[in-house]
Amino acid sequence: MFFKKKKITPKEFSKKFAKILKSKIDNLEIVTIDDWEITTKLAEKEHTHFMNNAYSEYEREPKELKDILNRYVSATASLYEEEKEIILENIIPIVKDIRYIAELERLNSDYKNKHVFEQYNENLYIFYAEDNELNIKYLTQEAFTNLEIQFDNLKELAIENLKRILTIERHGENGYFMLTAGGNYESSLILLDIWTKENFDVIGNIIIGIPSRDLLLITGSDDIENFKKIIETVDKINIEGDHLVSEKIFEYIDDRFEVSELGS
Repeated sequence: MFFKKKKITPKEFSKKFAKILKSKIDNLEIVTIDDWEITTKLAEKEHTHFMNNAYSEYEREPKELKDILNRYVSATASLYEEEKEIILENIIPIVKDIRYIAELERLNSDYKNKHVFEQYNENLYIFYAEDNELNIKYLTQEAFTNLEIQFDNLKELAIENLKRILTIERHGENGYFMLTAGGNYESSLILLDIWTKENFDVIGNIIIGIPSRDLLLITGSDDIENFKKIIETVDKINIEGDHLVSEKIFEYIDDRFEVSELGS
C-alpha cells in the first residue's frame, strides 16, 4: 500500500531553507526562524527573509520541494555578495500595494530610509529595484544617493528600462484579456502607455485586476459578466496565491489607474 507523503509545515519549510542558506554563506548566523520569516546575521548586519511566497509554491507543487528551496536559496544567497555598482539600465519599477507598506513598517519603522519608492494611487506604490538577472534587489536610499540621477527622473528611466527588457503578449477575446510579460513584471505594465481602446476593445472604461505580480486581467466597466470574472479571480488568488500585488479592482481614468468604486 502506498501512502501520500504528508506536507511539511511552514516552520519545517523555513528550517530547511535556513539550513541550505547557511551551507552556502560562510559565517552566516541564523538568528530566528518563524513560520514565515527567517532572520540572519552576517558581519553584524541583519537580514529578514520571507517564506510565504516560497511556501505557497510548495503547497501547490509539493513534489517540487527541492527545486523550490534551491531556487529561492540561490536568489537569496546573491544578496549577501559584495555590493556592486548599480547599473542604471537595470533599474526597474515594481508595483506593490498598501499591505506591503504595512509589512515593511511592521518590520522596521525606518523603512522609508531603506527603500526608494513613491505612491501611485491610494492603494498602489512604485518601488525601484535593480534586476541583475540573478535576483531583484530593491534600491536603498543610500545606494540611490550614489547614482547620477534625480528622483524626478527615476520613474521615466525605470519605465524605459522595463519596455526594453519585456516582451508583452496579449491573450483573450470578447472583451476579456490577459497580458503576459515573462512572469515577474506583469503588474508593472500599468505604468506603460499602452492603455487605449485600440489595444483593448472593451465595453466602457478599461478595468484591470492585478492580484499577483504575474497576472494582469483586463475587461470593461460596463461588461458585467467579465467584470464579475475578474473580481472572482482576484479574490481567489489573494487567498490562495503568492507574490501578491493587490486585492482591489482598478479603472483607467484620466490616463492612470484608480481604485474602482465598482469593484471589491
